[in-house]
Amino acid sequence: MGVIGTLVGGAAAGSILTQRRADRRENQAWAREREREHERWTREDEARTFEHRREVYIDFYVAVKALARTAYNHGYGFTDEAELPEGWQSDAFEKLTRLQFYADRDVAAAASKAYGAAWSWGQYGKYDDPDFYERQEKFDHAELQMLVLMRKSLSIPEGDLELPPPGYSYQEATEPAPDPD
Repeated sequence: MGVIGTLVGGAAAGSILTQRRADRRENQAWAREREREHERWTREDEARTFEHRREVYIDFYVAVKALARTAYNHGYGFTDEAELPEGWQSDAFEKLTRLQFYADRDVAAAASKAYGAAWSWGQYGKYDDPDFYERQEKFDHAELQMLVLMRKSLSIPEGDLELPPPGYSYQEATEPAPDPD
């Protein structure tokens, strides 16, 4: 009886130890799987945020260019109205607000500066007024700075960093932007 009790007790203890090890391995495997899943979700969230940022940057860039085109056309008298229509800047402002949510501080500040320069150019610029060309130049510099920062933020590689982005002369890209004050 004593021998049988020892054998049964030893078998039960061995079974319990084996079960504990199996449970521990299963818990470790489960923890590793949860960690992998968490990492995958993090990568997906980062990719989704990047896509939102890219879309917002492009939408704002197109809107601020349209705002500048409106300012240019109005300043040159290509429009029939004596004043710009109510809400002429609304689309660009809405897109700037959305951009400020996704952009880092440098891009958001540059975008605000470009928007302000385009708005000011349209609101106060008059043809054959020297300020018209100064406002246009101020917008051009602000837009270039914004474009460079956006491209950098999106990790768009530059072929030759000494060359300006497409659409700008070398002199425009190397001159510092004028101080707004």
